[in-house]
Amino acid sequence: MKGICRTVINAVHQSKCDNMEVRDTMRIAAMVFMLIILVGLFINAERQIYKWLAMIFQGLNRPVSGMVFGLLVLTILAVFVVSRIPGMGAYGTLFLIDHYALGFLAYVVIITNAVSLLLFALRLTHLIQFPVSRSVRLVSAALSMLLAVGLTVFGAVHAANIQIRRYHVRLGQEQAGMETIRLVLLSDIHLGYVIEEKHLAKIVSAVNALKPDIICIAGDIFDGDITSLANPGKLMGLFGKMESEYGVYACLGNHDAGDGYQQMLDFLDGAGVRVLMDEAVVIDRRFVLAGRRDSSPIGAHGDTRRKLEVLPDAGPLPVIVLDHQPGNLDEYGSETDLILCGHTHQGQMFPFNLITNAVFDVDYGYYRANATAPQVIVTSGAGTWGPPLRVATDNEIAEIDLLVPHLESEQE
Repeated sequence: MKGICRTVINAVHQSKCDNMEVRDTMRIAAMVFMLIILVGLFINAERQIYKWLAMIFQGLNRPVSGMVFGLLVLTILAVFVVSRIPGMGAYGTLFLIDHYALGFLAYVVIITNAVSLLLFALRLTHLIQFPVSRSVRLVSAALSMLLAVGLTVFGAVHAANIQIRRYHVRLGQEQAGMETIRLVLLSDIHLGYVIEEKHLAKIVSAVNALKPDIICIAGDIFDGDITSLANPGKLMGLFGKMESEYGVYACLGNHDAGDGYQQMLDFLDGAGVRVLMDEAVVIDRRFVLAGRRDSSPIGAHGDTRRKLEVLPDAGPLPVIVLDHQPGNLDEYGSETDLILCGHTHQGQMFPFNLITNAVFDVDYGYYRANATAPQVIVTSGAGTWGPPLRVATDNEIAEIDLLVPHLESEQE
């Protein structure tokens, strides 16, 4: 009988491993496909921009124009890649400018391709004449550049604000003696070249204003390079000012990794944040809080891989799980009451929110697959990654009022 049980358990574990391998293969295939599309969009954007410039600068050389555009794009991308290298904090100002330039470049490519597609559609429907008149091309060029600049400026200003998103969640069956516990959820702060003291101070102030019972951070606290922090001592002190009855708990995200991994853990420990590494704790005999290692860390992430099974037999206590990536929802069943995630940024900048909405079962907000499935809340995050812009999404803190059973007897 023991042999049969062991065989079944091994089969289940092998099935989960196979599913992970299939998921990784699909991710690689999707990345290759997206790269091909991205290259095509850049080429078409350069073609459209050349046509616009040629109206102003007579005799503009096409190869030279293409080389200048390509060099500009490669420079912005190269500087961004270099900014990810640990120990490059001395060039923080340059990297900050490059992050904004990356956002502007993204909107230039998106808008020029959208205008190109629109003009093509208008020609097909005979709403405009072919070839397109000079006046139409000049107007489309001017509006495209104004829109790219406008979205970049708006996104930068909007990203400086912190919004509050409120949820009410009942855990378990409603019964006599229910009580409300306020959980504040943070995610994707991305401390680094862009997010520093000023933004973190806003986050801490907003969190304390909510008067939470417990604070949970669902990963990506750092931007992958702790050495880029100008003043880690002040940032640690700001974390220590977050106030709650039961403390601050966190799981790690895919960016909380790399050569500075141990320094990140030391930072969080010094800031009074307890990191849950595939482990669970009982919070005041009210509920179980579990935290998962990230499923796909970028770089070093300790010596232990993510465990397949971590949730304890919680008895009558509700179980809440911190798991950075909502792509892992299929790992949980009826033993879990609530899953708290981040990672997606809700796409961060329109129209990327349309992509994350299509890729994930839930890229933002509240979700429940069916009546027996865990409840899920995905936050768009309190910070930004890459371009420090927010367009059609928010930097936010989630305030979750949990209605939980009040258990008089002590639970182990």
